[in-house]
Amino acid sequence: MGAGPRRVLLGLGSNLGDRAAHLRAAVAGLGDEVVAVSPVYETAPVGGPEQGAFLNVVVELRTAASARDLLVLAQRLEAEAERVRTVRWGPRTLDVDVLWIDGETVDQPDLVVPHPRMFERAFVLVPLGDVAPDLVPPEGPGDTTGVVRVGPLDGPANGPAAVRVVGPGRLGGALTRALGAAGWTLAEPLGRDASDVDLADAADGVDAVLITTPDAAVAEVAGRIRPDPTTVVVHAAGSLGLDVLAPHERRASVHPLVAVPDAAVGAERLVAGAWFAVAGDPFAGRVVDALGGRSFVVADEHRAAYHAAACIASNHLVALMGQVERVAGGVDVPLAAYLDLVRATIENVAALGPAAALTGPAARGDEATLDRHRAALAPDEIEAYDALVHLARRLVDGPPDRAG
Repeated sequence: MGAGPRRVLLGLGSNLGDRAAHLRAAVAGLGDEVVAVSPVYETAPVGGPEQGAFLNVVVELRTAASARDLLVLAQRLEAEAERVRTVRWGPRTLDVDVLWIDGETVDQPDLVVPHPRMFERAFVLVPLGDVAPDLVPPEGPGDTTGVVRVGPLDGPANGPAAVRVVGPGRLGGALTRALGAAGWTLAEPLGRDASDVDLADAADGVDAVLITTPDAAVAEVAGRIRPDPTTVVVHAAGSLGLDVLAPHERRASVHPLVAVPDAAVGAERLVAGAWFAVAGDPFAGRVVDALGGRSFVVADEHRAAYHAAACIASNHLVALMGQVERVAGGVDVPLAAYLDLVRATIENVAALGPAAALTGPAARGDEATLDRHRAALAPDEIEAYDALVHLARRLVDGPPDRAG
């Protein structure tokens, strides 16, 4: 009597040709034994020659196939994708690895199960966490640099959901509009400031509660919601970890890396391919997928630094343009005259990186010009000017040596 169906996990990757099409064809070739497919992640290549980024997914099967049968199947799918093996760990149209088979270990020259490197590679562990979180080590996937969630391989993951927003301010209003336009069901929002609002039942009848209050109120609001093991509680605070959502069992964070001046503009930006910082329950990825966005994982211990960088990129830039407006206004030059310069500079940074994009007197060490600038500035503008000259010099000289 043959063995019954077992849980099997395969890892699929592609970095040549139509990468998504290769992955879709491979999943289709696995037939009706497929029970789950992770979202697609774009990942930096590991090892081998210089090459393009991969798209990766993890697929869960229920199958009675033997380990040897699975290897033969993997090689057949690779051959159908016209994979050519010329360089070890080189670029490929399709790579199919047998990652794990329930209750079985294999140690043969051409097949080792569990895969010997599956627990060392974030490009495996991150999608593995979406379909088999029980197999991800307690310490998590480790360094996820270069692992970016792209979205579902074929259509929205698990379809629309029902959510309730608590704290419908600018961001809450933007998310409500954007998710509603994506076909999600929006329960009546609840405002945190109304003293007569009872939040105890906020998790009833919805898939998720999305807390979009100011950061300082997140923990207090989460604590007022009666836990429901089937409902995800999500916060949208960039600087906070998941601990503020205690005592809820299913926790997640989704922080849109966009500027939201009002709900209408914010909603437009949320569906324009925005980036999101996510963590926790895979439901966070469903939010990103519904909005057509891209995401990266930020661990709790790095949230404050991540959010500081976001504020520097947005809020500090606005403050800097305020200084431009003041200084230029003093000589009757309108702010609009500088905006094309700003746009071109940002394009240079995007194309070249900050260090190569730097021009001007600080870049070339022109101290005489810098001194003339200081002499022309009002006294209360000099401190900020000098601080930014210092940062420009760091781009030229590199960061200080912190050893010793």
